[in-house]
Amino acid sequence: MTLDKDQDLKALLHGPQIPDVDLTGQVMRKLQAERNKKERFFVKYKVSMLVAAGMLLTVSSGFAAVKYGLLKNEQGQVVYEVKPLKQAPPHTSSEEERQRLIKVRDLAEQMLPDGSAGLFYVVPHNPDMQTDTSYKPVIFNDAAALRAKLASKQVKVFDRLGANFKFESAKVFFAPVNEVNRPTPEEKAATAEKLRKQAEESGKDYAMMPIELSDDFFHLRTVYKQGDNEVDVTIVKSDNGPFTAYIDEKIDFEQEKITVKGVEMLYTEYMDNDGNGGSKNITWNKGISGDAYTYQIDGSANMSKEDLVKIAEAFLN
Repeated sequence: MTLDKDQDLKALLHGPQIPDVDLTGQVMRKLQAERNKKERFFVKYKVSMLVAAGMLLTVSSGFAAVKYGLLKNEQGQVVYEVKPLKQAPPHTSSEEERQRLIKVRDLAEQMLPDGSAGLFYVVPHNPDMQTDTSYKPVIFNDAAALRAKLASKQVKVFDRLGANFKFESAKVFFAPVNEVNRPTPEEKAATAEKLRKQAEESGKDYAMMPIELSDDFFHLRTVYKQGDNEVDVTIVKSDNGPFTAYIDEKIDFEQEKITVKGVEMLYTEYMDNDGNGGSKNITWNKGISGDAYTYQIDGSANMSKEDLVKIAEAFLN
C-alpha cells in the first residue's frame, strides 16, 4: 500500500468499521469511503500517555480557535490540514475497476491471516489483467515485543499511559515487498499472466500468490485501556507531504491550534447530539524529511484537553 498524502488520518487509523485488509489503488479509497460514509470523516483510502506527576505543562496560552485548521513544521511547511468534505477531490474510477476491487477486498478478508500479504488476480471485471496487493497488520499483545520489532524506528511505545492506562494491543502495518521494491511493467505483466493461468487451471475466478511483508513500517495504532475507558495512539510515517482530513460539514466540531514545547498541535473536540463535548483528539507532526511521523491521540469524552496534552508531552520528550 502506498499512502496517499491527501487522506483522513483518524479514519485511516481509528475507524472502527474499516477492515484490517488494505488494498492499493485510488478506487479502493473510494470503496472505503462508501463503506464508511456515515462516519465522521470522509475516507479517501484508508494518534493517554500521562507524564510523571508534577511535570509542568508547556502549552502556550495564546491558542487560536479555528474551524478547519492546519499544522506546519519548523520549516514552515504544511504537514496536516483539515478541509470540508465538499473540497475532497472527485473519484474517476470505472465501474469495472470498482467491482474488481470489491471482489479482491472480500477475498483478502477471507483468506489472509493477520500479518500477511497476498497478490490477487481476479477474472471478473478485469479486462486489463490487473493484479492487486492486499495485506493485514501484524498484531502485538505485548509492548516489549512491539518495541523490539520497531527498535530501529524513531517511535516510542509505552507499557502504560501514566498509572491508569495499560497497553492492550497494537496493529502495525508493514508494506509488502512488492510495494517497497516495485516490479518492472514486464515483471508485473508476467506475474499477472501466471496467476491468470493458475485461476483458469483451478476452475476458480481468482488466484492468489503470497507476498512477504517488509520491515518498512508506516502505520501503528496502539490501544491503551483502563476498565471500559480507552485511549488510542496512532503514529503514521509521513514523508510524502501533508495529510488532509475531509470532514462532513454536518459534523459539529471545534478546533484549537496550540503549541506544546514549541510544536504546533491541533486539538479537536466533537459535539454530541445535545451539543455537549464528545470524543477528542490531538494531532501533530514530528521529525524531519525522510524520518517524519504524524501522531494522533484519541481520548474519550471524559478526558480533558490537558490530559491529551500531557500524553503528547511524553512523546516529545
